[in-house]
Amino acid sequence: MKLFFALAVRNLFRNRLRTAVSLLSIAFGCAALIVNSGIVFNIFRELREDAIHGRHGHLQIYRRGYSDGHMMDPERYMIAQSEADQIIRIAQRDPRVMRATRRREFTGLASNGGRQAPFIGIGVEAADDYEFSKHTTLVAGSQLSSKTGYGILAGKGLAEKLNCHPGDDLSLVSTATSSQMNSVHVRVEGIFEGGLKEYDDWTIKVPIPVANQLLLDDKTEQIVLLLHSTAEVKAVEADLQKAFRDDGLDLEIRTWNQLALFHNQVVSLFGRELDVIALIVATIVILGISNAVGMSIVERRIELATFRAVGVRPRALAALLVTESGFAGVIGALIGVLFAIGIARVATAVGIPYPSPPGSTRPFRGGIDLAISTLFNSFIISVAATMAAALLPTWRAVRVSIADTLRKS
Repeated sequence: MKLFFALAVRNLFRNRLRTAVSLLSIAFGCAALIVNSGIVFNIFRELREDAIHGRHGHLQIYRRGYSDGHMMDPERYMIAQSEADQIIRIAQRDPRVMRATRRREFTGLASNGGRQAPFIGIGVEAADDYEFSKHTTLVAGSQLSSKTGYGILAGKGLAEKLNCHPGDDLSLVSTATSSQMNSVHVRVEGIFEGGLKEYDDWTIKVPIPVANQLLLDDKTEQIVLLLHSTAEVKAVEADLQKAFRDDGLDLEIRTWNQLALFHNQVVSLFGRELDVIALIVATIVILGISNAVGMSIVERRIELATFRAVGVRPRALAALLVTESGFAGVIGALIGVLFAIGIARVATAVGIPYPSPPGSTRPFRGGIDLAISTLFNSFIISVAATMAAALLPTWRAVRVSIADTLRKS
């Protein structure tokens, strides 16, 4: 067996130019797989962080049945202040939870002088909003804080509709829980861009006390949690479900990826694109290596016929040729992995300007994400493609007549 492998390695480097071409073909194919995957995963990560730190947090907690029934009967699923305090205390006992905050959504009409526009209001705890909105770009003015008072943040698109700027006064009108109309006067503290046009065109962030004054109660719609690590979402969700049941609280929890529909749609689209790219690259590698292996076998036809003439079985000869291709695949894939790592580090350090994803309002500067699973999968695909490329030429080589080959020589 040792002699068998030594012979395979020796044959591999017999024609160094052809071998170099083959190895480069494999390496570029492997590197292309890794780099393409890294770019797509970087876009996925940016979209994920936008969803978590721009809109949804890691986990959202509601009264049981909220997801299915709140549109029909929103008041039924409101959480009383005392119960909201209890939920937050339970959540904050978990060391994996970084922050817990209240939110409440409502609709209304905003007016700025002669201009009016409908809006979707989000009641937020002003002191916590910055942590939950790190991926929201403040384009003008300042963030909300505990000293904000009646200050609000308006989405960029909504601010353009109302022609308002930081420092301007707005009047917000909404229907309170008692079904009566109510209004409150606020001041624009800042204008933000959240990355999604629909979000920026409709949203106003209002401090919870102002939302309570407008809606004439102090109820909470949802508790939003921010964790130290996104990888802990599932574990924290399961533990909180148990803790709430133990305390007699009938609640439901939804994770960020259940709420981020835009993120899921883009990931689904680009995931399919990644599979197609992998198939194309694997096909190119197979065709390129198949050509190189075929040329090698044609040049070595006398040698292969001689092997068979002295008693080497076709199966052993085929194993030798496939092993040679396997060694070429391993070496070429290793070169490709190292090449891709170098490209990724340089590109990430410099930054890649990505255009706005579909439906987004802003481009971003990203890089290339490297994952162990991506490196391993690309390596395996490259080696497997190289060995697959050797099958057809090998099959032909061991089936040709020995006499015909030696006679034609």
